[in-house]
Amino acid sequence: MSRRARRRSVVVVLLGVLTAAMLTACSGSALHGDFRAAFAGDEAVEDFELSTADNMPFADGLSAEVRARDTASGDELVALADRLSEFAREHEAEDVRITIEAAELIVPVFADAAISAGAMARGLDLVDDDRVDSVVLSARTEAKGITGVSIRLAEPGAGSPVAAFDLARTTPVLLDDVTGGANLHLTIAAEDQVRIDGNAGAWVDDVEQVWHAVSNEVPVTGLRAEPGRLKLTLATEADLGAAQALSAARAVDLVVVFASPLVLLGAEASGDSARALLGALASADVSVVRNVWTDDDRVEFFVDSVAQATSTATALSARPESAAFTLLTVTVGDPDEPSLSVTAAPTRLGDIVASAGDLLADGDVASLVSTPRSATLVMAGDATDAELESRLSALSGLADEGSRRCANRSDGTGVCDSGAP
Repeated sequence: MSRRARRRSVVVVLLGVLTAAMLTACSGSALHGDFRAAFAGDEAVEDFELSTADNMPFADGLSAEVRARDTASGDELVALADRLSEFAREHEAEDVRITIEAAELIVPVFADAAISAGAMARGLDLVDDDRVDSVVLSARTEAKGITGVSIRLAEPGAGSPVAAFDLARTTPVLLDDVTGGANLHLTIAAEDQVRIDGNAGAWVDDVEQVWHAVSNEVPVTGLRAEPGRLKLTLATEADLGAAQALSAARAVDLVVVFASPLVLLGAEASGDSARALLGALASADVSVVRNVWTDDDRVEFFVDSVAQATSTATALSARPESAAFTLLTVTVGDPDEPSLSVTAAPTRLGDIVASAGDLLADGDVASLVSTPRSATLVMAGDATDAELESRLSALSGLADEGSRRCANRSDGTGVCDSGAP
């Protein structure tokens, strides 16, 4: 055999080995086959989905998401957890991760049979609670027991915080014998109205104390709590002073902040700088603001028309209080699909919004979004590339020099350039 033929033979063999490895990975390992053989006909199992332990190609191990029959009883689910635990125990030397999805309940399975069966039983107890809509029990990788529980409350409303506080106290006790000594992380939520998120502890009592103190005197429509921090959403901004005084009267180790329909807060924001800026504006300028959002570094003002955006931006740029922010934004319309949205340094905002408003006065322009790094306009009708290109120069000055400028059609196609000289 010639040297060239031998090289070709070696290549063919290597390709054959690689192909076989790929087919093995795609069709499932022996471990996957063992699982199918054990549970494909299980009377409590509706179906299951298998992948590798870390869901990566050519990785080892097993990740099994097992969906139980809707008609399976509590005893049958506990027995299923026990059988799956036995499989995990028999393959303990391999990376095996199994979860059971039952009606409104997800539970992980462990090699420890008592922990697995106990976790299923405790999860069923929680789901049976009339205040609870669904439950997800979880465990960190390599954990020997439950490390987290996520509870969705059944009926969001005025009583949701009371249910959340009670569940935050009783759930750690209920799950104590299936945590393996781990500190339990709680997430208890009711849509956007209530959320308690953090490791179980006495901090929840402080949150409840402040919530009662404030909500007993002024309407509170939302609560978001984590260790050391509580955000309450007031029904009206007019109640802010009273709410602050009521919370300050409680000797608790919590940072308490307040949102409202007027002032929306990002994570970790207090809203103090945004309120100072709002307070410095003339009442006529404040009256056109639907609401503001802030993370204390930036603040976005939402208004209903281009004319309002122009007057608001001019007023904001003129106020020294705006210097507390790196960037200001004024947005007209739906935040997800604005007709106008301009983000700029405080001193430049007024001029840029005025220029953007002039462009929107052209009936052929449907929307315009500008930030320091880009400016994009969308034409109301169809346009040729040449017509779009003719619009690019009008975007100069709406973003920093050298930033990206785009003129698009309504279908998202269009032309762009860097805006560089």
